[in-house]
Amino acid sequence: MMFDRTRLASRPRLAEADFLHTFAAREIVERLALVNRRFATGLVTGPLTPAIREVWAEAAVDFTYAGPALADAPDVVADVRLPFRRAFALAISINEIHVADDPVTMLGELRGTLAADGLFLGAVPSAGTLDELADALLVAEAELSDGAAMRVAPFADVRRWGNGLSRAGFALPVADEMRLTVRYDNLAHLLRDIGAMGLKGILAARRPAPRRLFERAEAVYRARYGDPDGRLRATFAFAFLSGWAPDPSQQKPAKRGSATHSLEAALKKLERG
Repeated sequence: MMFDRTRLASRPRLAEADFLHTFAAREIVERLALVNRRFATGLVTGPLTPAIREVWAEAAVDFTYAGPALADAPDVVADVRLPFRRAFALAISINEIHVADDPVTMLGELRGTLAADGLFLGAVPSAGTLDELADALLVAEAELSDGAAMRVAPFADVRRWGNGLSRAGFALPVADEMRLTVRYDNLAHLLRDIGAMGLKGILAARRPAPRRLFERAEAVYRARYGDPDGRLRATFAFAFLSGWAPDPSQQKPAKRGSATHSLEAALKKLERG
């Protein structure tokens, strides 16, 4: 087991650092507006704060909220395993699938909540997220001890997330990426936000970190990733996911060998033109 998901069930300071979640939620609401279909009801899983709820309200969908933290006041307290089967035409998840030991299983659970031809939209941190912090901690700990522990969780790249959608049984899977740079006055402020999000200490195998590790890591961070005004850059990459619950009415890719014109002939025609 890589992750200790009990951390997600206790995050009383989430509202102090929900800006990344509201960013992901707003992007999904904007993408949903481009879908040529209206959804009366839907399911949302992931963190909840008053600000996040306001974003979801913009979608004009009657959402059922599910999440692991009782303090978030979801309609249903649930984690990984969801007590719904083919109940919704729309399911959304933000910023929690990446800390599942088996993300494909969690994606499969979300697909299972959808009726045939239902839509899933999701957002997950992807490769590149907190690379600066991971590098600074690795360098600092290697200098101060005989080895270095993994202190920042690994993040899958957008291609692996797309493959995960297919493996979970979604039809017409799509994954794309957006990046956001956040600047901090110091390392302590970055770590405070990570803690408020419930992601500090999320790794199941944790090794105590001496204070001098973070002091040295901040010096490395500033030397490598500091801006001229003294602030520290932190990268957050997001993979935005979409897929549909399979249905016979959906478009399907043409069978291999079914083309009636060759690519070579088309290219020659363009050259002559």
